[in-house]
Amino acid sequence: MNFHQIIDSETARQGIYRIFSDCYHLPDKSMPEKLEKLEKQLVRLNSKADSHVSQMQVELASMDDYDSLKIDFSRLLIGPYSLPAPPYGSVYLEKERKVMGDSTLDVEARYEQFGLGLSKDFKNVPDHIAAELEFMFFLIYKEIDSIQSDDPLQAVDFLLGQESFLQDHLNMWVPDFANCIIEHSGTDFYRHLVQATQLFIAEDLEYLNQNNLSVIQTKKAHDAAI
Repeated sequence: MNFHQIIDSETARQGIYRIFSDCYHLPDKSMPEKLEKLEKQLVRLNSKADSHVSQMQVELASMDDYDSLKIDFSRLLIGPYSLPAPPYGSVYLEKERKVMGDSTLDVEARYEQFGLGLSKDFKNVPDHIAAELEFMFFLIYKEIDSIQSDDPLQAVDFLLGQESFLQDHLNMWVPDFANCIIEHSGTDFYRHLVQATQLFIAEDLEYLNQNNLSVIQTKKAHDAAI
């Protein structure tokens, strides 16, 4: 790919993670516009996840309001009682299925490694699915900025950070989270959302695995020359 194709592709990836992250907050009136953008970006990358987003749009268009979605979202992901589908990575990665375990501390360390802190307005734990998807958006944003600033080695660091985070976190626990949503959701909207999320994460990890081979070789050659 040439320079403009690379930027176009990475910008689409960036936008996809941002909108997926937004979808794991209470739905509002901006949801139709976000889903339209999400579908276009997924189509741009030839992602099979676009079919699930299309189904989300169909269901959304059939609703007079979003009350049923808000109720379903709150019951699944907020509480206040038992959570059928806890949106926290540690619940699925820790043997004790606890929040704020070692895996959460690792997520925090990765945020700090790349200079990212959680907003004071963010009321959830660091490994909430919305935060982890937002982190991927941030890493891709920084990668694009490095490319445009003619700093390819910095871009490499952000690319490798993306691959590592998907491999060690999102791709490890989102499939189990998806199974919980599929089993307990009262709406097809959230079933399709989580299936689209899971599918894109798997596709994106494969993309990074394939494309980062040459990137890693370049970085190793540079490090060896220092």
